[in-house]
Amino acid sequence: MAKKLSNQILDDLTIRAAKPKDKQYTVRDGNGLFLLVHPNGSKYFQLRTTLNGKPKLLQLGIYPDLTLAEARRLAMEKRRMVADNLDPVIEAKLEKAQAIKDADATFRSVAEVWLDIKKHTLAQTTHLKIAQTFNANVYSKLGSYPICKIDNHMVRDCLLVMQKRGALEIMEKTRGWIKQVFDFALSDKMISENPIPVTDLRLKKHVGEKFPRLKSANDAGKLLRNLTDYAGSFEVSTCVYLMINLAQRPSELRCAKWVDFDLEKAIWTIPLEQSKTRKHMTKPHTVMLSRQAIEVLKELKHYTGHSEYAFSSRLARKPVSEATIRKAFRLNFTDYHIVPHGCRHFFSTQANESGLFRNDVIEAALSHGDKDKIRGIYNEATYDRERKQLAQWWSDQLDIMRDGTKVIPFKKT
Repeated sequence: MAKKLSNQILDDLTIRAAKPKDKQYTVRDGNGLFLLVHPNGSKYFQLRTTLNGKPKLLQLGIYPDLTLAEARRLAMEKRRMVADNLDPVIEAKLEKAQAIKDADATFRSVAEVWLDIKKHTLAQTTHLKIAQTFNANVYSKLGSYPICKIDNHMVRDCLLVMQKRGALEIMEKTRGWIKQVFDFALSDKMISENPIPVTDLRLKKHVGEKFPRLKSANDAGKLLRNLTDYAGSFEVSTCVYLMINLAQRPSELRCAKWVDFDLEKAIWTIPLEQSKTRKHMTKPHTVMLSRQAIEVLKELKHYTGHSEYAFSSRLARKPVSEATIRKAFRLNFTDYHIVPHGCRHFFSTQANESGLFRNDVIEAALSHGDKDKIRGIYNEATYDRERKQLAQWWSDQLDIMRDGTKVIPFKKT
């Protein structure tokens, strides 16, 4: 044993045999690595090196928390830093600061910053839907983890929970939103790469009909007749009726505010920031209101005129939810599955098949951008007169579908 100590080459047996003395002393291992033994018996690994011509003493750790093998590995790392003219003490402080920063940059905190920024470009309903989806499905799994520590396996496990319950469509959307959060983190240099691949074969792909819709005028009539006996609130039944009648995007109608309606001029103006296609628009979309639409809106105002929203929820501070409207469609028509957005498809099909209106007028009524981008730049026609005729024709047709009322159609313009 004495021979090993005199050679000053460390091993675990030598370290354990090093007894405390009245004064602290060191036992050399080699290449600048030492074991410092204190009078109280505690033992520390130290590395003595030279940085920029000046001696530098580095504290590596306490034995046995830091093993001899770990101390030698750590000493080698420090010597490499010194060889590159890096101060190990400063580098350690930077690493600690980065670790604190990484701990603060959790997926949830980054996602909330991203959502706050996207508030200026996303439709209000889309923004709310993402926030609610993250709260319900993502934050409990990923929210507390530093975003730099999350990999695709963790994201996949989160999405598989949604897949198992059959929510494939919202799962696909959620994956896209998560990927956008990582893209944002990458642009801010919080991560070095986006861990979400373009495709993940272990996740099922949603395959379904795009916006299931009414198949015939008879079916539409049945839905409208059932709606007159609907046991739900007047606000909800009116919203469903106007979705069929106005053929606008469900989110835009649900969130419509009374200030946006001019019942005297028979126009509903959808604010630009609320429009789904606002990126391609230079001015708000206007919706022409038929006599029937104005009539039900005036009646609705007796119920919700005190609220900011035309179709207010029970709290009056918020519009009715998407789930509520979907449920109303499901309860009032049970023959097959339809969704609110399908009303736009049904309207487009019926209007085009009638042969009474130009395609440009129908597309303008639906607030669709021109497929010919060059033409769309120069064509600023709003077709207001023809859209008014289209709106009244459609409401009259719905009356016919509902109860067979004879309406004399005007001649094709």
